[in-house]
Amino acid sequence: MLGIFETVQDASQTVSDIIKSGLLPGAMEMMDQLITRAIEDAYHFGFPTDAGAVLIVELDGQEVDLERQLRQVEDICNQNNARKIQIAKDADERVAIWKCRKRAFGAIGRLSPNYLTEDGVIPRSRLPEMMNFILETSEKHRLRIANVFHAGDGNLHPLVLFDERNPDEVQRALHAGHEILQKCIQMGGSVSGEHGIGVQKMDLMTEQFSESDLEAMNRLRRAFDPKQLCNPHKMFPGSKRCSDFAPKRQIPA
Repeated sequence: MLGIFETVQDASQTVSDIIKSGLLPGAMEMMDQLITRAIEDAYHFGFPTDAGAVLIVELDGQEVDLERQLRQVEDICNQNNARKIQIAKDADERVAIWKCRKRAFGAIGRLSPNYLTEDGVIPRSRLPEMMNFILETSEKHRLRIANVFHAGDGNLHPLVLFDERNPDEVQRALHAGHEILQKCIQMGGSVSGEHGIGVQKMDLMTEQFSESDLEAMNRLRRAFDPKQLCNPHKMFPGSKRCSDFAPKRQIPA
């Protein structure tokens, strides 16, 4: 089913209320207006481009119980000012809805030449608060931030739009992404839900974990990789980088 909302806040509150009700949908995915406009321009799925956000909800379980779940989700959507609730009529329509979600990142090129994708996680009860923070961050750094994410498990994917040909925009994008991840930690979440730490988030590890936590992780790593040869430049603050293992060139006099 597809819930259409006037604001991201209403859609976010719907997610929180569905979880609070005890329902466990198979999936809940949210896309804001920037994303739905880009998808509609690219693929013409019939999305309302004036809606603040759309929420995809998929229910599964015993057939005898699905009707009750459906009505409960509809009630919660309506309580949060849903403009329209569209239920997939058949398998083809269901596939079309999911296809548009999976093509979201491919449509971003219509909005900006570059984007920075974050991967933070927050408690689902705090989604409305986080959406407000992302809006404030967008205004603060004078950059558009699009949102498409796994709302059902609180895994956010804010996309900070920028142009790499403008060094100032690059720096503002990095600062915006960093602040969003810091907020995730402050809300009791994590800097990564599915894509890992890599290089970009190494410095945030000390904000999320204590010194003893990080030492325990490093001890485990050293047990399997005592010479730190496997991805030495990733995950831990102060990790050795690839250049540390490169042979030193002799420069002739």
